Amino acid sequence: MGPMPERGLADLDRTSPRELLRLVRTTTPTLARALIRGLPLTLLLALAAGAGRIVTPLTVQYALDHGLSRPGSDLGGVVGRAVAVGAAATVGALLASWWLNLRVYRGVEAALAEMRAAGIAHLHALAPGTSAAVRPADLTSRLTADLDAVTTFVQNGGVMLLVSTVQMVLAAGLIAAASWQLALPVLGLAGLLFLGMRRLQAVVGRRFTAARRAMADLASAVGEAVAGITVIRATATEARTRAAVDAAVEDAAAAQRRVLLPLSTSISVGELAISTMTAFVVVAGVRWSGAHTRWEPALHLSAGQLVAILLLVTFFVRPLQTLVQMLGEAQNAVAGGRRALELLVTPTGAVGAGAVEGAGALPLPAGPIDVELRAVSAAYGEDGPPVLRGLNVVIAPGEHIAVVGETGSGKTTFARLLTRELAPRDGEVLLCGVPAGRIADRSFARRVTIVPQDPFLFDVTIAENILLAHRNDGDGGGMAALAAIVAALGLRPWLDSLPDGPDTRVGVRGERLSAGERQLVALARTALVNPDLLVLDEATSGVDPATDVRVQRALAALTAGRTTVSIAHRMVTAERADRILVFDDGRLVQDGHHDELVRVPGRYADLHAAWREHTATRVPHQTSRSVP
Repeated sequence: MGPMPERGLADLDRTSPRELLRLVRTTTPTLARALIRGLPLTLLLALAAGAGRIVTPLTVQYALDHGLSRPGSDLGGVVGRAVAVGAAATVGALLASWWLNLRVYRGVEAALAEMRAAGIAHLHALAPGTSAAVRPADLTSRLTADLDAVTTFVQNGGVMLLVSTVQMVLAAGLIAAASWQLALPVLGLAGLLFLGMRRLQAVVGRRFTAARRAMADLASAVGEAVAGITVIRATATEARTRAAVDAAVEDAAAAQRRVLLPLSTSISVGELAISTMTAFVVVAGVRWSGAHTRWEPALHLSAGQLVAILLLVTFFVRPLQTLVQMLGEAQNAVAGGRRALELLVTPTGAVGAGAVEGAGALPLPAGPIDVELRAVSAAYGEDGPPVLRGLNVVIAPGEHIAVVGETGSGKTTFARLLTRELAPRDGEVLLCGVPAGRIADRSFARRVTIVPQDPFLFDVTIAENILLAHRNDGDGGGMAALAAIVAALGLRPWLDSLPDGPDTRVGVRGERLSAGERQLVALARTALVNPDLLVLDEATSGVDPATDVRVQRALAALTAGRTTVSIAHRMVTAERADRILVFDDGRLVQDGHHDELVRVPGRYADLHAAWREHTATRVPHQTSRSVP
């Protein structure tokens, strides 16, 4: 049927950092450029800020060795020059740090804003099966809370960490230049600390990723508990819901606690190593710089050199201490940024419009759409059992088809094949003779539309919900199109009965409207799309009788002249169709008109008889001919 995502989010979760960065460079080059934009200047400013701080020990050494330690020297001039150089270096470091902070904050916020915008666009381009396999709260978390962790890290010390790293490298070089004997054990111990921290970083990183995943699950549980409050109260399941939320809270807390052990271990080991380095330099430097040791020829240090080394060690261990202490924040930010990047590089399965025939995307021919399924079998997941088997169906342009069958017979799967929400395991789905999976997304999107049982409405007005489907050509054009659609579908009396007419707000997910009224808005929105293939997942189920009349009139106007497939949960829908497909256990068992099928023994006659018996005591039976 067409290309499906090669790797989902679950697969990318196991991708190495190097491979993930390669995917970012190859799949989102614009974002990759945004992430490294201005990096050379940023590193240069970090070098200037770090070097400016390192100048202080050198000026102290100069003052001691050329002023205090030399009788008759120009002490005031030496100290003055040392102070002037130190002050200039400090001011330079402050200016470089200020500029660096400004650049990093702006750059990071700009990059994160671009990631959020690109993430939403990428999310809308994902194949339905890919996005449906992940909880909405997890997808939301990847573009909000996870990226917020990066912002928090940068604002709370990310720049300081960068400058400290530069400062630590410069200090290590100067210590080695002054005395390799003192530098060797210090740098050796630091190397061992880095190796240990690298292992701990891997553990901490994995556990922070698990913690962020647990927090997304918690957000999902809390969101469902809030969104479903009416159902929870009506079914008296408060205790069960609270238990589910409590379990999610405990899982999130446990995931956070699992981070603490390696994090605390790294901090304790780091403090011990740093204290050992400092003590060694102080004791060994003072002891070995004396005049009565066998180290004297190789290690004799002046007072200025010794003090400078002690200060340089401070400049070395302080950023090292910062590195250790900020390990947790850094790994949390890395885990958050990684989760966002995973979403951005997830293959969309999109079919581009620019491919040449035979190599990719094809346009969908204009006009009414005919449908053909050739030996199609379908299943959910690679190893899932088949839901549809050996399906051969031909639907003529403009024909209205009803699909009936018991729950689990394959009706919804059939609809998903037509709308590309599911790819066939075997066989081929053709629209106007073109394989559905090779039709360009832009060509497919506005030509094939589904109206679900419970359509989604945004928390805006009725007019704004309908006009979402309008091709923007100015406000006047939109309102004119709205008026035309309302008139064509016979919705003006209903809209006029509302307090604010088309400007009535629908509430969150349309909660201020009845089920039938939500369907009327969805049908008007679909009419503006003006599709050539319309899939209706029983748009009238759960609609009250009064509104059902309006819905049926709107449906009659909407389906006229269009190829229509109705997933029928009520037999009255099947009665009005040109043709009926009867599914049973994943197979097409009957195909024909209502009048033909109802007279012969078979699955359809049984379903229709059961429906008549069920509705006879509640609503007088009506055929399509009795409905205006």
